[in-house]
Parts: sequence; C-alpha cells; structure tokens
Amino acid sequence: MNHSTKKPPVALAAVPRFALALSLALPMASIACSGAPTSSDPSGSTDPGQGSAIAPTKGVSPATPSAGSGAWPDALTRADAVSRAEQWVAAELPYCQSENHQRDYDPSCASVCNRVDNAAWDPYRSDCSGLVSWAWELPPPGRVTGELAPFVTDITQAIAASDLQAGDAVNSSDHVMLFKAWVTQGQVATFIEEPGCSAATPYAHEFTSSVSISGTTISVAYNGMTFTAIRYTGISSDPAPSAPVVYPYGGMAGDATGQGYWIAGGNGGVFTYGDAGFHGSMGVTALNAPVVAMAATPDGQGYWLAAADGGIFSFGNAPFYGSAGSIHLNQPIVGLAAMPDASGYWLVASDGGVFSYGNAAFHGSMGGQKLNAPVVGMAATQDGGGYWLVAADGGIFSFGDAAFHGSMGGQKINAPVVGMAATQDGGGYWLVAADGGIFNFGDAAFHGSMGGQKINAPVVGMAATPDGGGYWLVAGDGGIFTFGNAPFAGSRG
Repeated sequence: MNHSTKKPPVALAAVPRFALALSLALPMASIACSGAPTSSDPSGSTDPGQGSAIAPTKGVSPATPSAGSGAWPDALTRADAVSRAEQWVAAELPYCQSENHQRDYDPSCASVCNRVDNAAWDPYRSDCSGLVSWAWELPPPGRVTGELAPFVTDITQAIAASDLQAGDAVNSSDHVMLFKAWVTQGQVATFIEEPGCSAATPYAHEFTSSVSISGTTISVAYNGMTFTAIRYTGISSDPAPSAPVVYPYGGMAGDATGQGYWIAGGNGGVFTYGDAGFHGSMGVTALNAPVVAMAATPDGQGYWLAAADGGIFSFGNAPFYGSAGSIHLNQPIVGLAAMPDASGYWLVASDGGVFSYGNAAFHGSMGGQKLNAPVVGMAATQDGGGYWLVAADGGIFSFGDAAFHGSMGGQKINAPVVGMAATQDGGGYWLVAADGGIFNFGDAAFHGSMGGQKINAPVVGMAATPDGGGYWLVAGDGGIFTFGNAPFAGSRG
C-alpha cells in the first residue's frame, strides 16, 4: 500500500458548482415496494414494503411448469425479459402497489391506481416486483419479493452475483430490480426498477450504478441497498450470447495551441486533427493489452500512450522513463498524466494505485484502500506537485498540492464517470460521464454537455483547451463533441 507523506486523500460528497449536469439523477427517496403475496410464503415474510398493511390478492396461483413436461410453456429469452421491462420504462409507468384502477394500499401513493390503460399491463401491479413479474411473463398481478429467492425457491434461485446476466434480478425483502447489463464486470451495472411513490422518479426507469459483489450478494451504490442475485428458472439463454461491445478508441489529448487534438485507438493507433502532428503509433504492432490513455508533451511535439498492462509507448519528443508493463498489477491501468515540463509521468490503476516515473513525484494513492467505485482517470496540477484521481461514482481523491474543489461522490448520476481534466491554474476540474454529462468544480467553467442527448457510443474521455475556455469529449467510436472555444477538426465517428 502506498502512503502519502504530504496530505491525506479527500473524497467528499460536496454540492458542486455546476451550471448544468445533465447526467445527474435526482436523489431517491425511500423505497416502498410490492403488495401482498399471491401464495403462502413459507418464510413468513409478506414483504409489506414500508410496513403498510396490504390487502391480499385472491384467486391467483403462482406460476408452475407445464404438467409432466418439466419445461416452461413459453420460452422466455433474456432479451425478451429486458425488452418487456423497457416497455414500462419507455412509458414511464407510474408506481402502483395494485392493478390499474384498483385501490392502492401503499400510503405513499394515491388511494386509487390510475395509469395509462394497456390491456396487457392493467392486471399487474406496477411496483418493483410487479415489473419483474411482467418482465418474466409471470401471471398477474405478479409475485412479491418474499415469493422470490432467497425466500422462496420454487421458480427462482440465488446465483453468484458475478454471474448476473441480462434478465436476471437482484432481490431483498424490501425491493427487487431487473438486471440489464454489466458496464464494467463486477463493478458497474445497469438496472431497471419501479422505485416507489415517494421516490424522486416514481415510475419505471433504468439507472447505472457502481456495485460491489461478494458471493450471491450485490450492493448497489445508487440506492445504498444490498441484494441477493437471483435467476428465474423459466428464462433461457439467448440463441447466441453477444460478446461485450468493445469500442475501438480509448482516449484523447489536446495540443498546445488549442486548435487540434489526437485520438488514441485501443490498438495503439493515433489519429491527428487540426494542429496536432503525427509522431508515430503502435497501430501496426500486436499489443499485450489495449491502450487506455494518452498524454501530450507541453509543446505538442510528442505524446505517450499507456496500455492497460502498464506498458508505455513514447513518440516524438516524449521521453521514456519506465513502465509497469513487466510487473504484476493488482488491477489494470486506467489513466496517465504527465509532468508539465515532460520530465516524468504517472500511471493510475483502477484500485487507485499510483506509479510514478522520471521526475514525477509520488504524492499518495488509494492503493490498498476500500473504494466505493473503481478509479477511472487522473489529472495533474500544472507544477507537478500533485494530482487528482477520479472514480466511476464521481468521487475525487486529491494528493500533494492538488486542491479538492468538490465531487459527485455520494450523489446520484445516470452514468458512470469515465474521465477528468483540470484547469491550467489547478483551481478547478471537469468530470465527464459515459453519457456525455459534464460536472464542473472550482474555476472550471461549464461550456455544455451531451447529457440527456442520444449518442451512438459511450464517451470515454475528454481534454480541455489550454485556456480552459472549452473542451472536447471523445466517444468509444471515435466521435468528437466540442464545447466552448474547442474547435471541431474532425473525428473517427
């Protein structure tokens, strides 16, 4: 474990100075979920949500396999389950703990459930377990949390959280959510839920959150809840599991004039635009690990590429000072920052470990400490006397003379943070999320964002103009989004 000799790390949830942060989600209020069980519950739990008395639903039996066949009558694929849940998301179907136009026994809801009429949805409760029941094609009005694993295991079973796949669910006695996808395996995931009438978004929606997993348990930072990972035994794998989408571009850097930039490909290719000159690449060489970050020399006459295994590739007048390519890393490298005079550089791993080379001094790290979310990037102060690390949940850790100006740690964001950039004077910084949302702190001005807009691929990084009057965002498909005085000079998108 590395220790700072100058200053302890700071990771505070602060109210940010930002003009607009479209990837920020409103805070969630208390979650109330699910009505009475539709069958007897051997565990004794009726899952009344927030302690309200729920009138039982009569005349509905739990789903069972076809008699004698051992097979479920209609094969439900994982894509089917997610698609059905997304119908409610698209409709922003309001939370109700009853069927449509029926009395709602949840005291935080209206006395009668009145939703948009839909013959298929009307018989279901539009609460958390009703959404999962609808997604899984269970009979209406739907099961409740106490009738799903780990409490009842007739049609669901607990699974390793690391094995969660699209169409599975996470369940507790108070809440259940459909699992949609991993963003980063075991660290960041997307879920679909009906959160409750008292929630800031009291309707079906999806969100992406940092998570931590252990065995069958998964803790979700977004709502602070811990669940059991479960699988419906009636769901079948899709015909061919789709491979995770691997986007070809991993980072960017701006040139010294503010009139050009480089885009780095995961294969080590370098693409130049505007005033940015080409000084070489690894594009025709087989790499042991993909390139994940890039930094340029102060005069723009060279640059470094950093690979996930800690390898460093230097071009132009960017000197080579060493790499982590030949040592065992606990976690992959995710970021790179250079000294202002090009006399050294730092690498940061996703566990917050920092590796320093050349004249780049070690000022501390988060290596060996518990993080709520993985570190995804870093930025250095202009005198090289400190640096910031940023985590996927927007937490900021500052070391050396890098001042803490605020963070998104502890606040709700719609997409994980993927990178950062700092102002020239070190008086502020920007964070960028995968959906293109921008969060600005200190003297870093807000110039616009892609938050709330449709983009073809997630944003993977950003760079600021020298005077801080603008910035570029780069997406995984090589698309470039420009704001403020950052000019558009071309893209790979």
